[in-house]
Amino acid sequence: MSKQRPSKIASRNQAGPDQPPLNGFKAAYWRRRLFKNSFTRDGQRIALKGWSVKIQHEGRRRTFSLTASNREAAAREAWQIYRSIVSPDAGEVASQPAGINSESTSGPPQTSLALAPAKDAGYWKARLVQRKYLEFAHANVTEEFSVRVEHAGTSHFFPLGTSNETEAARHAMRIHQTVVNEGWASANAAFPRELSLALRWQDNPLAWTYTTIHTRRGNGNNAPTRPVKEHTSWSPQHHVALIEPDAGIRFALASCASGQDGFRCDATFAGTAEALREIPRHRVDLALANHDLPDKPGIAWLEELQRLRPGLVVLFYSVFEDADQLFKSAPGGSVVYMLNRTSPRRLFEPIADLAGPVNHDQVASRVRNYFQHLSALLPSGPPFWKLAKLTPREHEILALLSRGDLVKEIADTLGISNWTVQGHVKNIFEKLNVHTRTEAVIKYLQK
Repeated sequence: MSKQRPSKIASRNQAGPDQPPLNGFKAAYWRRRLFKNSFTRDGQRIALKGWSVKIQHEGRRRTFSLTASNREAAAREAWQIYRSIVSPDAGEVASQPAGINSESTSGPPQTSLALAPAKDAGYWKARLVQRKYLEFAHANVTEEFSVRVEHAGTSHFFPLGTSNETEAARHAMRIHQTVVNEGWASANAAFPRELSLALRWQDNPLAWTYTTIHTRRGNGNNAPTRPVKEHTSWSPQHHVALIEPDAGIRFALASCASGQDGFRCDATFAGTAEALREIPRHRVDLALANHDLPDKPGIAWLEELQRLRPGLVVLFYSVFEDADQLFKSAPGGSVVYMLNRTSPRRLFEPIADLAGPVNHDQVASRVRNYFQHLSALLPSGPPFWKLAKLTPREHEILALLSRGDLVKEIADTLGISNWTVQGHVKNIFEKLNVHTRTEAVIKYLQK
């Protein structure tokens, strides 16, 4: 839209220098503003078939996917959306798919935009993602699709359990409709979520392993539970207790912990009160706890637990919507950042060779050796991110991405537009042969 705002005393139906009037369809104006949106998947830039339009109002810019295939009809649809936003009497926005882009340039918007479910299978087909890490794929599935569903300011990735595009798109539609009609709680209970989990071995210097988990249904949200012991003929070397408030994550992690040789999750708890009461009664030598437990601050309950059970080793983890969010949320201030992806069946990889009950000194020593070994495996010679022939501006943007800066923050820092930043990011992905900012940042941090 125009960078000049009409005077506050001007009539609402009076157009500015480049501002379309509310009453009166200017086809040429709206045709010029239509474009074909695109996204990157598996390193390929894919253009969507339908038209899109960007509309800015009250300091907020949004991208709308239009349903009309004809350009003239799409232009009229864009004008109708604009009228719906600007004029409270023009009616609700007809349709706004989940996953639209929005940018705030001068504070929160003053206009509420109605959201309608995206019911078109083609819309969801274009948004399917093939995951590179297939630890959870079914036996007869070679490339399982996932999808990101967004609604009311919240979003989650969902595994779709199939490599068939049509079936995956239909499943994505069912998930989205459940979210819209019944709320996130119902959707999270009915469908597994795909989450990134980071085991925080130490925070300064930062040394984390991270993996992908799929939430699972359990038999209750609050009661302590015991996972099914799949290996009844062997005696594990390490007995694990788990403290996690989210039932889906709790049962997924219990299964993952018991899936690694030498480890077994013997008890799970939804909160610190249960854990403090029950753990001293269990023969556990390792506790796995969410870093952000809501019922008591981490340091306070940890001191109390160690007073009740001296010598117990407690490992903290954090859960993120995806690996990109993991990188952006990593604590700042460390001089060194070391992160390594592991299989969900290898949660305790840095200490996998420890025999007998663990103690803090043993864990610290194994973690140090584990990450030093990974560092020794890095290739010698010039870093490959230099060989990619990034431009000076792309180097600047990659460095800011590694700090966790958002697109708008990078644009403000460098004095360029958000769209210019996004263009540079796409070029960086292509030159580094990566698909996400997470992979780009990993390559940068390995320099």
